[in-house]
Amino acid sequence: MNSYIKDPDEIYKKSFEIIFSEVNLDGLDDLEKKLVTRIIHSCGDTSIIDDIVISKNAINAGLKAIESDCKVLVDSKMVQAGVIKKNIPTNKVECFLDNKNASKIVKEYKTTRSAAAIDLWKEYLTSSILIIGNAPTALFRLIELIKENNFKPSLIIATPLGFVGAIESKEELINLHNSTGLNIITLRGRRGGSAMACAAINAIGLMNKNE
Repeated sequence: MNSYIKDPDEIYKKSFEIIFSEVNLDGLDDLEKKLVTRIIHSCGDTSIIDDIVISKNAINAGLKAIESDCKVLVDSKMVQAGVIKKNIPTNKVECFLDNKNASKIVKEYKTTRSAAAIDLWKEYLTSSILIIGNAPTALFRLIELIKENNFKPSLIIATPLGFVGAIESKEELINLHNSTGLNIITLRGRRGGSAMACAAINAIGLMNKNE
């Protein structure tokens, strides 16, 4: 068996050295570089650099929201589990998938449970950080609610993945940003998932701690 690095700090350091050697980060500010490298680190794929979309004020808006003790609403238990709470200790991270009212919405509107759970976000949408890490239907429903009610969340992080609706839902989010100026972080194309969504919010959490 080949020898391998065992020290966690050395693995972490080496990983970021490889990312910096393979990815052109020119044109990004220091905060954007931190965010992008952590998203790349979460998936091991440097080619996603061309698909990452970070709106101009997204990171600063996220930092301000965290400082104001905003809620962090997530679409899945996987995202909820992946958020490093020690970096945002005063922010409540909530997922409504198991809420009994989500089941009622699923039956009434014949939609996915992920999309149904988004309806339960309504009273919290203004000024919260919203994270969609898995389900395109959840992002589509979130966009509908924002358009219908003119909600203004502090930041939307959206990395739903897959072959049905992932591309389209994220393009709809980008269009929403272009028309309203809402702060977004997303990833064009089919790729995405919980790990990338968590990497984004965890990067902002570390920035909040000046790390």
